[in-house]
Amino acid sequence: MLFQTSETSDKLLYALMSQTIIPRPIAWVLSDNGDASYNIAPFSYFNAVSTSPPVLYISAGKKPGGFKKDTWKNIEERSHFVVHIPSVSDVTAVTETSASLPFGESEAAQFGIALNAESDWPLPRIANVPAAFLCKRFDIIEIGNQAMILGKVVSTYVSDTIATLSEGRLLVDPIGLDPLARLGNSYASLGELLNG
Repeated sequence: MLFQTSETSDKLLYALMSQTIIPRPIAWVLSDNGDASYNIAPFSYFNAVSTSPPVLYISAGKKPGGFKKDTWKNIEERSHFVVHIPSVSDVTAVTETSASLPFGESEAAQFGIALNAESDWPLPRIANVPAAFLCKRFDIIEIGNQAMILGKVVSTYVSDTIATLSEGRLLVDPIGLDPLARLGNSYASLGELLNG
């Protein structure tokens, strides 16, 4: 099958892209609602952009009615956010937090997600997640109904249980990280490791 994008609906284009560009890492993003509560939402249109400066991106869309999703709105208004790399054990909570709640209703409170305060940072991070990037808004680029949100990584948390630093060389155990991946309408675990 060959699909001409000019003749293909947005719904079908999404299905084509999300089911063939796989596996995709998941950004589990915590942002500030501005009322002492936190929004938590997963995004699978996510990856690293640059290491110098350290920048990553997430792609956030709009809600029905054309309103910006809460994560987009929060980062636009308050700049700071935390991108977590969820493990396979987080799949239930990741799925729960993908539900649309009324603005200002905290997924952390709604789904019992434990948070850890982070020193010298305005936001907490999700407890027990083995890796997280503490980010500040770098830029937001609107593309159609989506926003490519670029975040400059200010600091990175990696659990001591999966990382070793020796003579300036960092080794992160991918099996210990056990990252959750997105496959269209399904999730996946890391699976077999291959030497390249």
